[in-house]
Amino acid sequence: MPHSRRAATAALAMAVGMSTAVATAHADASNMLYVEQSVSTCTDSGTGTQAAPFCSITAAAKAVAPGDTVEIATGDYLGALDITAQGTAAAPITFEALGSVMILNAGGQTGPSLSFDGASYVTFEGNTGVDYPNVQHFLTAGVAVRDSSHVTVDGLDSEVSAAQPDAMVVSGASSDIVVTRDDLPNITVGPGGNGDVISTNVLAPAAAPYGISVSGSTNTDITSNSVVQVPASTDTIDVTDGSTGTNIQNNIIAYPATAASGGAEIAVDSSSTSGSVLDYNVAYPVYSTSTTGAFAQPAYSWADTTYADAAALYQATGQGQHDLNTNPRIAGQYTATQVYGPQVSSANSAAPGMLPTDIYGQSCAIDPTVAVSGTGTPDYCARGAAQPQFVTNFTPTIADTQSALGVEVGSGVTQYVIDSPETTKVAVVGLAIPAVSYTIDWGDGQSQTVQASSSAAVTPTQHTYAAAGTYTVTDTIHYTDGTSSTVTKSVTTAGSDYTPYGPARLLDTRKGIGAPKAEVATGSQVSLKVAGVGTIPAGVTAVAVNLTVTDTTANGYLSADGTATSTLNYLKGQTVANSAIVPVAADGTIQISNEGNAGGTADVIADVTGYFTQTTSAQYGSVPLDRILDTRHGVGAAQQQVPGDGGIPVTVAGLDGIPAGVSAVAVHVTVVNTAGNGWIAAEPDGAGTPTTSILNYLKGQTVSNTVIVPVAKDGKIELYNGGTTTPADLLADVSGYFSAAAPDAYVPVAPTRVWDSRHISGGAVPGNGTAAVELEGGDGSVAVSPYPASATLVANVTVTDTEGNGYLAVYPAGTTRPGISTLNYLKGQTVAVASMLGTAGAAQKATVYNQSTGSTDVIFDVFGYFDNE
Repeated sequence: MPHSRRAATAALAMAVGMSTAVATAHADASNMLYVEQSVSTCTDSGTGTQAAPFCSITAAAKAVAPGDTVEIATGDYLGALDITAQGTAAAPITFEALGSVMILNAGGQTGPSLSFDGASYVTFEGNTGVDYPNVQHFLTAGVAVRDSSHVTVDGLDSEVSAAQPDAMVVSGASSDIVVTRDDLPNITVGPGGNGDVISTNVLAPAAAPYGISVSGSTNTDITSNSVVQVPASTDTIDVTDGSTGTNIQNNIIAYPATAASGGAEIAVDSSSTSGSVLDYNVAYPVYSTSTTGAFAQPAYSWADTTYADAAALYQATGQGQHDLNTNPRIAGQYTATQVYGPQVSSANSAAPGMLPTDIYGQSCAIDPTVAVSGTGTPDYCARGAAQPQFVTNFTPTIADTQSALGVEVGSGVTQYVIDSPETTKVAVVGLAIPAVSYTIDWGDGQSQTVQASSSAAVTPTQHTYAAAGTYTVTDTIHYTDGTSSTVTKSVTTAGSDYTPYGPARLLDTRKGIGAPKAEVATGSQVSLKVAGVGTIPAGVTAVAVNLTVTDTTANGYLSADGTATSTLNYLKGQTVANSAIVPVAADGTIQISNEGNAGGTADVIADVTGYFTQTTSAQYGSVPLDRILDTRHGVGAAQQQVPGDGGIPVTVAGLDGIPAGVSAVAVHVTVVNTAGNGWIAAEPDGAGTPTTSILNYLKGQTVSNTVIVPVAKDGKIELYNGGTTTPADLLADVSGYFSAAAPDAYVPVAPTRVWDSRHISGGAVPGNGTAAVELEGGDGSVAVSPYPASATLVANVTVTDTEGNGYLAVYPAGTTRPGISTLNYLKGQTVAVASMLGTAGAAQKATVYNQSTGSTDVIFDVFGYFDNE
């Protein structure tokens, strides 16, 4: 089945690879079972661990206990799945699909492909809010829920055949069954049930005689569904046989597939009207190719009497007071950009069964050009399964913007100013009739006039701002009668600019700086206030921070992004540092958590070197990765080691395309040939004895880290060796710079594991070999990259399962391998390092070179990107 209903918008789903040394998808794995048939270690005779997952979902379904979560990896799983598990209200059971999971009915099977028999407190769901179906059921017999209670089915996509027209059937003494955010041809609820919820589903029953049928089941909530293209002559939403207490609200029922359809859009028989409520629906019974507007069937049947429209129904029964019988203007199949229509800002958000987000995971959004006529809190929600995103969270293109706004020829003029979540672009769309032209003032001193089209829509006009910031866009429409009107919108570019800071130590749990003076226990986190500290302003979007862990009493890792994705890994007794650009929460804090073996503790240090805001400051310019310092060979300084307690100035401005006047540089610093233990600091030249560090080293160790270093007015930075009396060689490789004239702004994203050699074909990167990687997200599984083509990705590169000593070099695909390293490691180590990775093309292609006698697994986690689009 094609990915029909969620293909229009690309969102990021975090697919986290697993090992004992790196981050896992959940902080607490004690109740986790794993299913992944594509790995060689899978077995149905085991216990479903991360290292040896089940091969089949069926095996996991037999093994679950109350409180368990089953994570199902991408794949096609052959054979019917029957779930009989029983959780409790306090300890429910969850089956969660990660990626695209398909349950395929095996040849010769006649029963349901997915069924729940005697199950209780069980949820089967995909990744709610992603934009492609996470679970597809290619069915000949459908989904069945039998004699079960408190079962939730969310995010499924299924189809039926003409021979078996029932997509989902709830039967027996099944109660409190929740069917939400599913793409199903139809849903049947049979006798004996109570308290079921059918909400926020898209139903297009091409081979079925109805959309939703409830027969002999009480207190059912049928809320915010969109039902289209019912082909036969039966009722679309059909409530019969004593189904009292049924709530039917906020639904869209439209477009019977044939003009001969004879059933009603909504029908409640005489045995089911007691306690039932019908209101706030859009019922539009017009044949989809009709040009006359004549109704092909009655809109309603209440207590076995038909009514042509809501007015007649309300006058006779008091039902349907807020129902509408006008065209919802749905352009073809439902997509994430559902078109404008009477459903906008007119729902009852207090209706039983109303969800906080729609089938795409989007919240209700206000259309500034439509009067609010809904009720509840908020009062501007839309009817149907999709919440149109007219003002926020919508990236327009010419094709889908025209479809999305969908105002018909002759229906007047509607204007929208649409924010784009891209770095600096804003699109303005004007719908033309009877306009002459549009004048758009972009709020940055630039304006333009666009002539109106003779067609229904004017091509969206995009503008790229030269700098991050908040701007007021004014769109003036000029009518044929000489009058005009305006629409204004304040827009803030998604990209952020950089401001150098310090370096300054904001956290040291050894001394009580930024947090209580106490080691951080495994499973605990530190909430570090950033915004408003020192001269860091409110409203920062991210901070450049160097994290150090020390005094470690067990193995583990630190996470600085609030998602359990590892920022650095450590062993018992180690002192380890790594840098990151960390998103700042709305309350001005970042969350640093200590994960690892139970009972462990560690001290945590955080040094800030700059912050990002959506205001004009310095942007990023990438340069070819190049070595600007190597004290072993006299590059950038004298050919001699840096003494302990000594610093060395390094010129950056004027080298490798870095202009004068830069405020900071991104530099990869490596310490080698160490004669003892120590640490390295990086700061503006002339800043004095440093109080922060960027990495720590032991005698004989090679250690590296990528950091953003503020640049002094003389165009130099200083690297300092805090080894007391211990000399060491220092190397520095520059990858980019920050200045007011640089082109790229920073866009943080949800931390995403985009490539993991442990879970892809080909496996580990061989010694002295290369691997081609595509960093567009989801191990290459997403259809459309979430990042602009050839963006510079801010990523964490991790090696694990290392079979020898060596180093990695990561560089854009199609370019010459640089003679410098991205990361250095020893046999048996798990090492993570931050990096600003140049990539090639829309798939963000890169090459990984492993200089070693043995193979190693490599993992890439993306935290954001720099781009000028």
